Amino acid sequence: MRIREIKHKLNGERMEFDCKLLERSDRSVVLLYRIPSDAKVGELSLPAGTTTYAHYWSDRPFNVYHWIAPDGTTLGYYVNLGDTVAFHEDGVEWRDLAVDILRTPDGRTQVLDTDELEDVSPGLRRKIVAIRDQILAELDDVVREVAGATARLRREDSAG
Repeated sequence: MRIREIKHKLNGERMEFDCKLLERSDRSVVLLYRIPSDAKVGELSLPAGTTTYAHYWSDRPFNVYHWIAPDGTTLGYYVNLGDTVAFHEDGVEWRDLAVDILRTPDGRTQVLDTDELEDVSPGLRRKIVAIRDQILAELDDVVREVAGATARLRREDSAG
């Protein structure tokens, strides 16, 4: 089933991505998106054809993109800070809080896009910093959970 990821950025920009719905429950959704052309995020290169397994939860202030290279290896885990998410019949809609955390398979962690907080209100900035700190404290557990869920979905897809 096709479904849209709708991202609202702090600057008011709205971005939409056409995805495949892989899994849906009352509290979570997993979408699949293939990156059409080469991209770079932080120090990480994403070749065209990279598969994004996008994990969303209704009760967490973040979502995670698990990037799998065309050869099947994990490239990285990209944690998007977000304070709202809504699951609709035909989409997942969320507000991106700008700051992101990238974890590579070799264990390196980068906090990205902190420069985008310059024009954010002090209250929202404090909220973002608190969410960032929470994620950094739980990052190993989050990565393990996402890796396990992605592996299960890939097995189910190849068996199906």
